[in-house]
Amino acid sequence: MDVPHLLHAAPVHFDELDLNGHLHNTRYALHVERATTAAFAGAGYDTGGAGERHPDLRYVVRQFAIEFQAPVDGADRLAVDLWLTHLGRTSMRWRFHARQGGDPLPRATGTRTLVKVGPDGRPSPWSRTMRLWHAALRDGSAKART
Repeated sequence: MDVPHLLHAAPVHFDELDLNGHLHNTRYALHVERATTAAFAGAGYDTGGAGERHPDLRYVVRQFAIEFQAPVDGADRLAVDLWLTHLGRTSMRWRFHARQGGDPLPRATGTRTLVKVGPDGRPSPWSRTMRLWHAALRDGSAKART
């Protein structure tokens, strides 16, 4: 597994389970989104308000791809490992592993691609702040847990 990466763990709630008692497939996207938001907050971005936000937090999801290896059983903790694998001029790609509790094996793996947009909704370049954070993630000097 590549290092460094970010780790975000959050509870799986009973209402997120399907009729088999497994985490519903649609809920993985929400947990990955929450992990990404926690990563931005850990980098110093203000993710708490809906008001005026840093321009780097104005983005759209271009792609979300996931492959399931095994179900997450019951209401437990879901650990999401994140790697920022690509930072282009206007896009970024995260790779993720979703694991149940302390289990080291992923239950689901995938990618999430974001595109930064300006006020007009068109692609816009990432800021120097984002590029510095990406460099810190790549060299291991960024915070490892969210």
